[in-house]
Amino acid sequence: MEKIPVSSTGKLLRVNLSSKEISQESIPFHVYRDYLGGRGAGAYYLLKELAKGVDPLSEDNKLVFFTGPVIGTLAPGSNKVSVTFKSPLTNTYSMSLCGGFWGPELKFAGYDALIIEGKSEKPVYLWIDNGEVSLKAAEHLWGQLIPKASDEVKKELGNDNTIRVACIGPAGEKLNKMACITADRHREFGRGGAGAVMGSKNLKAIAVRGTGEIQMSQKGKMASLVKTLYQEFKGHPKANARTRYGTVEMLEGINNLGFWSTRNFSQGYFEGGEKLVGPKMRDDIVVSDASCYACPIGCGKNARVYYKGSRVHLEGPEFETVGLLGANCGVDDWESILKATEICDYYGMDTMAVGATISFAMECFEKGIIGLKDTDNIELKFGNGDALVSLAEKIANRDGFGDLLAEGVKIASEKLNAQDYAMHSKGLPLATYDPRGCKGMALTYATSPKGAHHMISPTMGAEIPGDRFAEEGKAGLVKDTQIQMALVDSLGFCSTMRFVLSVDKQQQLLELGSGLEISKEDMFKIGERILNIERLFNIREGFNRKDDTLPNRFLKEVIKEGLSAGHSINLEKMLDEYYQVMGWDRNGIPEESKLAELNISQFGNK
Repeated sequence: MEKIPVSSTGKLLRVNLSSKEISQESIPFHVYRDYLGGRGAGAYYLLKELAKGVDPLSEDNKLVFFTGPVIGTLAPGSNKVSVTFKSPLTNTYSMSLCGGFWGPELKFAGYDALIIEGKSEKPVYLWIDNGEVSLKAAEHLWGQLIPKASDEVKKELGNDNTIRVACIGPAGEKLNKMACITADRHREFGRGGAGAVMGSKNLKAIAVRGTGEIQMSQKGKMASLVKTLYQEFKGHPKANARTRYGTVEMLEGINNLGFWSTRNFSQGYFEGGEKLVGPKMRDDIVVSDASCYACPIGCGKNARVYYKGSRVHLEGPEFETVGLLGANCGVDDWESILKATEICDYYGMDTMAVGATISFAMECFEKGIIGLKDTDNIELKFGNGDALVSLAEKIANRDGFGDLLAEGVKIASEKLNAQDYAMHSKGLPLATYDPRGCKGMALTYATSPKGAHHMISPTMGAEIPGDRFAEEGKAGLVKDTQIQMALVDSLGFCSTMRFVLSVDKQQQLLELGSGLEISKEDMFKIGERILNIERLFNIREGFNRKDDTLPNRFLKEVIKEGLSAGHSINLEKMLDEYYQVMGWDRNGIPEESKLAELNISQFGNK
C-alpha cells in the first residue's frame, strides 16, 4: 500500500447512484502532499473528473466530500469537512465547508473522502456504518423537513445517538438554487446550492457512524501542544468575545464603521443595529451555548423567541444571518429574523442568499419595479418583518413569486430587468460587509472562484487597524489571505481558530498528527496551487476578467453617510495589481510559467 499520512485513512468511498455501484479506492500520496485534503483535494478531484460544460443539476455533476488531515485529531477546531461541486447558482467551481461532528464521523468510519455521482431513479439515503455501506429507500422521507427527516433516519438505523446525519430539505428536493445540505440539524454546507445538487440526484441524506480511532504521528507531543493552545484561547480577548456572543460579537464594530450592509447595500449603517448587538442577543434570546467537535471556543448559541405566539427555538443566528435577513432587509426584531432563519433551517436554504434575494425584491418593490400583483399581495417594504417571513416560506416552497426568487438573485434580476439592484458577483450574493468601507473585500468578492464569498479572503481584521479605504497595495494582502484560507480549509480547521493558530502552529499540528513535514514555504506553495486549480476550473467553463466584477452600486455610487461616507471602488486598477501578484495575465489567465512553478501544467489550456 502506498504511503499515507498517519492521521489519514487513505481511503475514498465512491457511490454511483445510477448504477448503485459502491466502491472503495486508495487516495494517492501526492494528493495529500500537493493539496493536503479538504478544499484543496476536493478541487483537484473535481477538476480532474468533471467534464467541461456539465449541467450542475444533471447526473454528471458530482459531490466531492473531503476531510482534512487534522480532522478527528486532538487539534483545536479540527472539524471542518468540505463538499466540492459545480454550482447551480453560479455555474462556477464551488465548495462549502461544514463544522460540527459529521466530518470527523466520516473519518472515524474509515474514509477521508466520499464522492457521490450519478442519479438514483427513486429517492434514497446512504448509510455508512464503518466499512458497511448501503443505499436505502427514502421515498417516505421525501418532502419532510430537515429535523423530522434527520430524526427518522436515525430511528430507522437503531436510534443510536452516535449516528450523524447530513440531510436536505424540501428546498433541495425542489432544486432551489440556494439550497444547502444540513448536518446534525444545525450545521450547514451552506453556500452555492450543494443541496440542490444532492436533490437532483434523489439523495435525501447521508448517515454515518464510525468507531475507528485516528492515529497520530506523535500523540504525546500533540497533546502537550494542544494543552498550551487551549490556554492561549482561554486568554485571548477575541476568542472570549466569540464564546459569549458568537459571531454576532462583530456586529457593533462593523456597523459603527459604516460598512454593514443595510437595505440592500443602499446604506452602510443600520440604526436598528443597537437592538441586535451581541450583549442584547445574549440577554434577550440566548438560552444556552453549543459547540463543534474539538472546539475551545463554542460560538454556537441556542436561541428562543415567540413569533405570533409560536415558539421558535434554534441554534443561531450568526452574524451573517443577522446581517442579511436583518439589516439588509431593514428588519430589527429578533422574532422575524429568527422565524425566517427557522424556515431556512427547516427547508434547507442558505440564510445569506435568501436574505440577499429578499432585500433585492424589497428594493424592487420600493422602486415600483414590481407591485402587489407580482408579490402575491405581500407588501415588500424594507423593515416589514412579516413580509420577510412570508417570502422566505414562499421561496422555500417555490410558491408563486417565491418560484422566481428560488432561482437566485442573478436570474431573478435578469427576468425582472432589475440587474442594478442585484448585489452579487458571479451569481453568489455578497456577504454582509459593504466593500466600499473595506477595499480589500472588494477584491475578495470580485475574484473569489465561487462568487462573492467573504471567507475566501476575509481581510477586514488586517484592514481595520490600518487604512481600510486604500486600494493600492491591497492585492498582496488579498493574495496572502486567500492562501492562508486555502490552507485552513484544506487542513480541516475551523477558520475561527486563526485567532491563535498561525500558519506556524497549523504546520506543527499537521506534522505531529500526520507525520507530514512540510516547510512553511511549501505550505504557501500548496495554498497558491489550490487557488490556481480553482481558477483553472472556472477558466475552462468560460470565466475570465469580465466576470471578476461587482455590482454597479459599488463602482458608481458612494456611501452617503457614516464613517465610510464618500467611498466607491476603482476595481479595474485593483484587478490589474492582483493579477500581477498572482502571476496571471491581464485577462486573469494563469501564465504558463506560474503553472509550471506550481507543478500543475497538466491542467492548463483545457
